[in-house]
Amino acid sequence: MTERASEHRIPLSELIRSVQTFDYTTASSSLIPALRLTCSIADEILKAKEETGRSPTPRFDWIDSILVYSQSNRLKETGIDIEHNILTDDDDDDIRVEILPILFDNTENDERQMDGVLYSLGIGRPAELEQKQIVQTTHGGETGAEELSDEEDFNPFLQGETIHHDGELSMYQNMMSDYNLSDDDSRSSYDMASQGDGDGPRKKRTQHENYNMCSISVEPLKERGVPMSLCDLTANMLDCANGTLRKDETYQDMSEVRDDLQLMLDKPSIYLHDQDMGRLSYTGLQIGDTLFGRNAELSTIKEAYQRTVAGDNELVTIYGHSGTGKSTLALEFGDIYYQRAEFFYRENLTNVSRANHSSCGLAPSKQKLAHQINHVLGREAHHLAKLIPNLASMLGLESNSIIHDEGCTNAQNRLQYLLCRFVEVISSTFAATVTLCLDDLQWADSASIAAVNQLLLGGIASQNAKFFFLGCYREGETDNFNPFARFTDVKLDCMDEETLTTMVSETLCLSPRLTRSLSSIIYHKTKGNPLFVSQLMISLGKEGLLRPSLSRRRWEWDKEKIQCQKLPDDVAMFFTNSIEALSEDVKASLCVLSCFGSSAETAFIKTLERLLQKTLLNNLDAAVEEGLLDKKDGRYHFSHDRIQEAAYNMLNFVDQGRFHFSYGMALAPLADGAGEGDDSILLTAANQLNLAGPEAVQDKSQNFTVANLNLQAGKKAMEMSDFVLAYSYFDNGISFLRKKHWEEHYRLSLELFDLAAKCALTNGDIVSLNLLSEQVIAYARSYEDKLNVLYLVTCSVASSKLPESIEKGLDILANLGIELRGNESSMEACVQETKDLLSTYTDDEILNTRQMTDPTLIMAMKFLGKLGTGMTMIMPGSAPYVMQRIIELSLSHGMSPVSPIGFVYYGSYTAKLGDISEGYHHVKLAVSLLDKVGLRDSAGEVIALCTQVKTYVEPLQATLEYHHDGYAAAMASGDSSQALINTLLNCIGSFFAGSNLQRMRDRFAEAIKLSAERKQLNYMLQAQQVQHSVSKLIGAGEELNYFSEGRNILASNSSVVRSFHYQTAYVSFMFRSYDDMVENIEKYFAFQETTWACLFFAHAVHAFYTGLISFWVARKSSDRQQWHERGEQSKLALKKWAESSRWTFEHKWYLLEAEESYYYNDFEVAELFYEKAISSAKEHKFVHEEALACELAGYFYVELRDTKKAMEHFLRAHKSITSGEHLGNARVFTNLLSLFCP
Repeated sequence: MTERASEHRIPLSELIRSVQTFDYTTASSSLIPALRLTCSIADEILKAKEETGRSPTPRFDWIDSILVYSQSNRLKETGIDIEHNILTDDDDDDIRVEILPILFDNTENDERQMDGVLYSLGIGRPAELEQKQIVQTTHGGETGAEELSDEEDFNPFLQGETIHHDGELSMYQNMMSDYNLSDDDSRSSYDMASQGDGDGPRKKRTQHENYNMCSISVEPLKERGVPMSLCDLTANMLDCANGTLRKDETYQDMSEVRDDLQLMLDKPSIYLHDQDMGRLSYTGLQIGDTLFGRNAELSTIKEAYQRTVAGDNELVTIYGHSGTGKSTLALEFGDIYYQRAEFFYRENLTNVSRANHSSCGLAPSKQKLAHQINHVLGREAHHLAKLIPNLASMLGLESNSIIHDEGCTNAQNRLQYLLCRFVEVISSTFAATVTLCLDDLQWADSASIAAVNQLLLGGIASQNAKFFFLGCYREGETDNFNPFARFTDVKLDCMDEETLTTMVSETLCLSPRLTRSLSSIIYHKTKGNPLFVSQLMISLGKEGLLRPSLSRRRWEWDKEKIQCQKLPDDVAMFFTNSIEALSEDVKASLCVLSCFGSSAETAFIKTLERLLQKTLLNNLDAAVEEGLLDKKDGRYHFSHDRIQEAAYNMLNFVDQGRFHFSYGMALAPLADGAGEGDDSILLTAANQLNLAGPEAVQDKSQNFTVANLNLQAGKKAMEMSDFVLAYSYFDNGISFLRKKHWEEHYRLSLELFDLAAKCALTNGDIVSLNLLSEQVIAYARSYEDKLNVLYLVTCSVASSKLPESIEKGLDILANLGIELRGNESSMEACVQETKDLLSTYTDDEILNTRQMTDPTLIMAMKFLGKLGTGMTMIMPGSAPYVMQRIIELSLSHGMSPVSPIGFVYYGSYTAKLGDISEGYHHVKLAVSLLDKVGLRDSAGEVIALCTQVKTYVEPLQATLEYHHDGYAAAMASGDSSQALINTLLNCIGSFFAGSNLQRMRDRFAEAIKLSAERKQLNYMLQAQQVQHSVSKLIGAGEELNYFSEGRNILASNSSVVRSFHYQTAYVSFMFRSYDDMVENIEKYFAFQETTWACLFFAHAVHAFYTGLISFWVARKSSDRQQWHERGEQSKLALKKWAESSRWTFEHKWYLLEAEESYYYNDFEVAELFYEKAISSAKEHKFVHEEALACELAGYFYVELRDTKKAMEHFLRAHKSITSGEHLGNARVFTNLLSLFCP
């Protein structure tokens, strides 16, 4: 002890003297300081016993030897240091101990109360105290006492004594003594001190005589309102000292006392304060949602969530066997972040489908959120409003103003994209992470999984948007459930025995020491399954085997009877037995509810009561009282999905079908009259009938009713963009049709097959599409009735067999009177004729042209639009004529959603032919026309082509952002093909704008994966080719391997083949591999006249690099003239484009001029143009082409034998590459090594 510290210490006796006398009933919190002091002393006893092997015995002056640090006459919890010497029977054995600090109020009290306190802890009895005279006290009070000396007051706090001091018993003695209250006839084993003179030590008495002593020792504590937990602790310690040992409750060691005291300190609401046993006698045992033994798992989820703060979208899946607490863990996590005002939405997926409209309860800052949604989503927000009803009211959309279009070929993709943007808006608007929790993922459909995947894997573009997904699924009921690309798995097992003991202890508010025997029985019967444990404890409470005791103010149980109780091994069977024990009416109502999934609204139950003429609500309320159902938020929920399954499985297979069909037919009349805002009855009725199946039909007329109901339900599902669910409705509707349905119910049959085929295409189910279309083609009564499925088949073929798709489209259009074959007009002629036609209209007249109304003509326009896209790739000579017919039909019969495609193609063709200004004007007109035609289904394609023309007028780096808009527009209309095209064009443009190569390789990898998922094989091949070039430039040496379908495309698609040869020649040029370069550039030129009708930025890139290659080959080849002409042609094209966009093309033109001058041996001019190219590229932020110009200049100076300038330019190239991080050091050093070390 330091000298400074000792100056601020006081004797512990002074500390005890300051302890306040208080009323426990009004100041129970004052128990906490006393408990802290007691725990500290118990720690020192255990420490001394560990060091010496026996309990310490203090000397008479022991109290005054304990010094406590004091400051300003006020003890503080922090900084207080207590030291004392404890002497054993061997006076020479000095043990120094530290006691933790405690804060007490300053009040007067008996100076030597601490003697009894310490002795009651088993420290030992000082000889001086043993010789003090003791007063015997009976149950009624004191009978007399011999006075002590004036120097010493009587000390009533010796272990086991029951003497009142001023009519009260010290809290400290009773806190540290032991008393067993296991029954009303319990007896103490301690004798009271003898009456009379009290000269000798106290003697043992009979057990009957000990009764009064124990009663007196505890009853004053109860009268003072001391919590029963402390009374029991006192009694249990007395039992230990007196020898009345009870296996389950008697303390075996001071460490057990210490543990119980610490629990009271740590969790006073559970282990210290009394329970309301009167209330519990009425309500029964209550099992809370507290997590036990899941701290590590919860921490894993929290860590994944925190990673979203850094901008990563995260997914966590919780899995385990039924009843292991998956949902509870998810809710615990949700409660934590809900309190932090984060956005947390949870939904349960049931094994029985039901209508479930998600709602958006985003009350805070509604106006701000609505403004942002309108700004980002615009008119496309109405598609989300169909799925999220509250969003419509937030945005002020009337139900009759929401567009229910069915023309979107891939509305599911549209919805996924809109959900991503919606999450972006919420997260960025409120700077919060949006969390989605889906329970029971083993029942999730593919559409839900796809939507979550889209949110996780690049669907959210904004860096400020954060998304976290938490999913739960049941282990063993899925086949290798892993639908997501990246995720964190959290596996939940059953509780171990120690965790279960903690659960039982906290549930019963008794220390683990007291509940361990009960916990052991429960563990061996339930194997630690949390659900089984909670349900078993509730069942024991109902049976009276686990009951509240009013006299003991705690729970008690019949261990032997619980041990003998037989239980099923499976929790599902346990629930079945529990349901079997109910009345027949309650069981029947539970079975009815189970047919509708895991929950149902109270209003719906009332409707069922009326339709079925059965009493349901009262019976379900009875099930709520039994704990099998929960009733909240206007819904009845099964407490666990296993309960729902148990109730449902009580019905045999035949009864299940019969009940489902009767419920569906009862709801059918209401479904027919369901309004716009009430689709749940329609979907629920269809679900019930489909679960029953066609074999449940009893009357022929019911077949038509059920099929028509499925048709309506499928349409509703399509409006919500759930095409998987929609297909199931249409497919079920078809299954209910009778054999002669094409003759008897033609219109119903045609509509079911048409819409089922459309859903099949959207879902990528080509086999089903072909089967359905064959039926329509075979039984349709007119050619017009076949057009829908013919268009769908044409679309499906286009992704992998483009020539076949084009041929089908040409045949169909010919049947509709639009003949496109045999036209010999050149591109120039078609463009000129179209220009002449448009010259008679102003822009305003075109924008205000009426809408097309003829259904057949509208379908014909769709075929023309599809043909134009395909022909641009492999039949560029015919594509302009398709464009011409689209514009002619639009101006003569009205505008359709396809009309903007015709105008944007016209602008692209015009620009391709050299009139950049005219083309630029008309592509912008096409974009303006999108908003005039009502639907933006073609927006992705229009923006993609428009942006490519804009690259010839506006700076390249600036135009790349337009492709983000094109992607957004395409996804908003569900056109994944055009969304992919915008992605690829953006990637290619970024690559040639000088973006980081490593980043570009990753972006192309994402595009390739997206292409594969969407089965867009043509685009996937082209993305692979560019990615391969990027990898080569970085230094990776992997080879490009094509899949079997890819080889077939290479054999038939000239655009893909031409792109392949260009990329190979480009890489060879960059690495100065002359022979490979020449071989592939020759093959590239062979395709030049047969591809690329539209103008793309790649045209300029190809012209630039083929020009550089041509001038290099011209300098070395014998066929100098041909190669020079090719180079000069490229140079002139770049010079013309530089006139419309100096920023993007000037340095390219300068570099070609330098290479041509080098070819002519005009070295002074060449040197001038090299420097101009380097300067212009640097000025316009094309760092990679600045490096390329420096490198080519270096080769030029090598040819002139000017080594100094050559090395200077090579070093400048290296510097540019390093700063721009584009081409990578691998290519530069490879080229230098080949140059100087041949």
